[in-house]
Amino acid sequence: MSKSYNFENYINCLLKIIPLNITAIVAMTLYRIFFLFYFKNISLFGNFTEIVRAFILGFRLDLAVLAYVNSIVILIFTALLLIKNLKVFKSVLSFIKFWYCIAFAAIALVTAVDFGFYVCFGEHINILLFDFFDDDTFALIKTIVSDWRFYILLPVLILICTVICKIVSITTKKLLNMRRLINSYYFNIFVKAFIVILIPLITFMFARGTISMFPLGKFHAQISTNSFINDTALTATHSLSDAIQAKIEQSSDEVNIAKKIDVDESKLDISIFNKKSIKNAVAEEIKPNVIFIVLESFGELPVLYNSENFNVLGELKKHFDEDTVLYNFLPSGVITIHCLESTILNMPQRPFSLQVTQSPKAYTKFSSSLAVPYKKSNYITKAVYGGSLAWRGIGGFLKTQGFDEIYGEGSIKNEYRHEWGINDAQFFEIVLRELKNNNKPKFIYAMSTATHPPYEVPPYYKPLNLEIPKDIEHMMPGEKAKYLRKLFETYQFANREAAKFLDIIKNSELRNNTIVVITGDHNLRETRALVKEELFKRYAVPMYMYIPYKLKKEIDSNTTACHMDIGPTLYDLSLSEVEYTAAGTSILDKDKKHIAFNSNGFILSADKAVSCNIENGELIYFNFDSKSKMLSMEEATEEHKFMVKYYKNTISTSDMYINQK
Repeated sequence: MSKSYNFENYINCLLKIIPLNITAIVAMTLYRIFFLFYFKNISLFGNFTEIVRAFILGFRLDLAVLAYVNSIVILIFTALLLIKNLKVFKSVLSFIKFWYCIAFAAIALVTAVDFGFYVCFGEHINILLFDFFDDDTFALIKTIVSDWRFYILLPVLILICTVICKIVSITTKKLLNMRRLINSYYFNIFVKAFIVILIPLITFMFARGTISMFPLGKFHAQISTNSFINDTALTATHSLSDAIQAKIEQSSDEVNIAKKIDVDESKLDISIFNKKSIKNAVAEEIKPNVIFIVLESFGELPVLYNSENFNVLGELKKHFDEDTVLYNFLPSGVITIHCLESTILNMPQRPFSLQVTQSPKAYTKFSSSLAVPYKKSNYITKAVYGGSLAWRGIGGFLKTQGFDEIYGEGSIKNEYRHEWGINDAQFFEIVLRELKNNNKPKFIYAMSTATHPPYEVPPYYKPLNLEIPKDIEHMMPGEKAKYLRKLFETYQFANREAAKFLDIIKNSELRNNTIVVITGDHNLRETRALVKEELFKRYAVPMYMYIPYKLKKEIDSNTTACHMDIGPTLYDLSLSEVEYTAAGTSILDKDKKHIAFNSNGFILSADKAVSCNIENGELIYFNFDSKSKMLSMEEATEEHKFMVKYYKNTISTSDMYINQK
């Protein structure tokens, strides 16, 4: 036996780590099968060829991950050929053991986190992951721990990590055993040199996954019109890598969105945001109270299926039938802070950008603030949040943006409190209390927190019928019936409390001088679009409006709108010829083309829609059926192109506006 580390040791060590990597690739493939069936969709399995393509791409992506893990070990094996010391070889084996244990355990952990992220957001890990540390982290941890899946996932993860360490330990023991697997005695120096050069090159090629310009990644996963099939191909590791890169880019310097998406800044003019509300003599006379309510997770999907058997609206249905409701409506983003910032600042949610509330601009007074026109008109401005005002620093942010009085969960007795604050009965109690407090006209912005995992209702609550439709189960795959039951009980409870609030308004003198708008911050987290044709249902929230008889205007309920349009609409309804700054358009304006969009680049206007991937420039064009709320793909039209141009110009101009301060 040779007393030095030589080429024969090198080649045999490479052969001995192959079983470890085969085990890893099998485990990764088994997880991909589990992922497919956990979030299963019966219609999916008609696309067998595309599923096979997704698994082939997934296999290549898994090989790329393993290539990165093995690259360190292969470099060590190669460097040892220069040292040729057998003692050094034996001493570095402990590091190799440590490296493999940490690397494979990390992959397992990231995969588990990615699974939880997909359960919550219907997407693989993205930049929103870092909001875990910016949000109420303790409450998030308690929410995660309360989920039934956590108690399955944690022991499985521990078991997997234990098995990983055992297999790695066996592998490193085999590396110590110098028994040859292949005799390289007859390899000449040129063959040996070729192999030593070839192995790292092959590893590098596996890591890239392709010989094209860009390495294999998320960009290559657009293999199907079915978005879930594309998601099945992706790995958690690649998704995390993309998220980290996006976070680094976001955190380095302020990202210039116009340059990022190739918009000519010289053609942008922030003065287009300077507007004036319509002449409204009745509003001048009445000076109506204005209540803008954002309900947590008030998604549109359950509303579309409301019935006697699935009675999610309860008494709120009466108000929906009596008043104005917009159903072709988009929230500004997919998490609560997106909505709060967009509605308070009258601006869209900007991609690639830090949240304003947690940036140096948090204490900048923006002229576009929702409250500013009301303060100009001598209103008392109030903000109510159903949770802690320390969450994301919103207390200071709201005060800076012109709210005279701010109330959080501590402003009322915390009876039947949930993880994120007070329940909706208490929430509406605060709103009503502040509405009735003195006779001056008031503008109240109120955001609830209750319809949030782990979904809890007060013990006294008796729910109405909730037989969950199959179509909703289809868009919430992988959720247990018991969990969905809790979810919709909480959703129903919030709606019924909103109905009680409206009953009080309508059955008192307030009915003549109070405007109420109710919308959702985002859709229910569990709602997923397994095919691109369901994208609108994945995002949509309704927008309800109660307008006193004397103040009513003609409003087309089929109008397309989004969060940034609410402020301009309220100004037209409640004020008269007041100057304001806003990116959105009043829904009362019949001369303007109404285009709505969200932070994910989904754009909607009348019967057209576009999915715009702002990161890679991919555009998918649709027709939109306002009755079924379904999309159907089509070729690009001039209208589609105008929508994309409007979207890019608006987010670029809003970025210029925010950053000029």
